[in-house]
Amino acid sequence: MSEPLDALVMTLGFEPGPLIRAAASHNLKPGASIAVLTPSFKDDRAERAYLELKKVCDILFKDVNVDIRRIEVDLSDFSTAVKQIRELLTSFADRRVAICLTGGMRALCIATYTAYLTVEWRFPPSIEVHLEGRAESISIPPLHGVLKLDVTEEKLAILKLLSKYGSLSIGDIASLMQKDRSTVYRHISSLMRMGLISQKGRLCELTDLGRMLA
Repeated sequence: MSEPLDALVMTLGFEPGPLIRAAASHNLKPGASIAVLTPSFKDDRAERAYLELKKVCDILFKDVNVDIRRIEVDLSDFSTAVKQIRELLTSFADRRVAICLTGGMRALCIATYTAYLTVEWRFPPSIEVHLEGRAESISIPPLHGVLKLDVTEEKLAILKLLSKYGSLSIGDIASLMQKDRSTVYRHISSLMRMGLISQKGRLCELTDLGRMLA
């Protein structure tokens, strides 16, 4: 039997069936979390699906004390959606997790998978894609380790500064980080090659890709 899970992250479309099957097929630890990702815009079908899923999960896990919560994701901007989901996944980064992608909300599934690729995981999560109209799923190999970006703590600190202030010069960044300009310049050059920041005149700012990681 596989290791019990600390968390189960699921994307919900209009039908609860695939996620009910996914929840029932996993071994969850007492006190585990089930995070159900749904789009923030209101849809009666999605609302009914979530309520049905929660009702069944309350029965399935009544003796395990599982925390079931709904996370509404703003899909109006892809970078913002990825950042929101990434923050959730990062909170599970040192735990055993399964991520189940299902439902007709393709943008939500893609944003969730993109966010998964950007997290530094202690235990590689299992990734399952549930096939529409079929009571089966496929597993995706742990691709995040292969595609890992070379974003060090100092580079990440620069991204966070730009997220906070909007745009800064290299001198501003060096002053805020208390680093010499040559070090900051090397980091900026590397981040620009990765497409995480852009430079307009003297000022640096995040790209859409950079906003996902900041």
